[in-house]
Amino acid sequence: MTPPPYAPPPWPVRQRGWGPWAVAGLCVAAFLLAASLPCLGFLVLAYGGPDIDEPRAAADRFVQHLERGEDDAAHRSMCSEVRDRISVVEFTQAVERRGRPVSHELGRASFGDEAGNRAHVTARLTSRSGATTSVSLSVTTEPAWSVCGATVD
Repeated sequence: MTPPPYAPPPWPVRQRGWGPWAVAGLCVAAFLLAASLPCLGFLVLAYGGPDIDEPRAAADRFVQHLERGEDDAAHRSMCSEVRDRISVVEFTQAVERRGRPVSHELGRASFGDEAGNRAHVTARLTSRSGATTSVSLSVTTEPAWSVCGATVD
């Protein structure tokens, strides 16, 4: 007996391959990698960049010196260009003219440049009379963090 002749099946037979799935998987992986780069950059800058706590601490020490009447120490904690321009006596007169703070509250702090060499720290100062003044302290790093100026908001 002879075998029946070969007849193709009535439906088309598809070859199962990994090609389309591999391409789709690679596309999804590339998209996820590209989407995660900005997030990774932010995390590196936030946790690996300069620390904003140091300029905040310098501004806090400066204002504490003013509150305690330690104008010499406050003057020394300023940057050299300000110390060269204004004497301790002139500094004390300016503090008294504006109203010596008796308490303060630090607010927002941010860096003024990408390298983290300048920062701005806001503070709310309360004077003896109870009046409050918002001040933005400009803090720079020389060898150490020091206050280089203040603007009243």
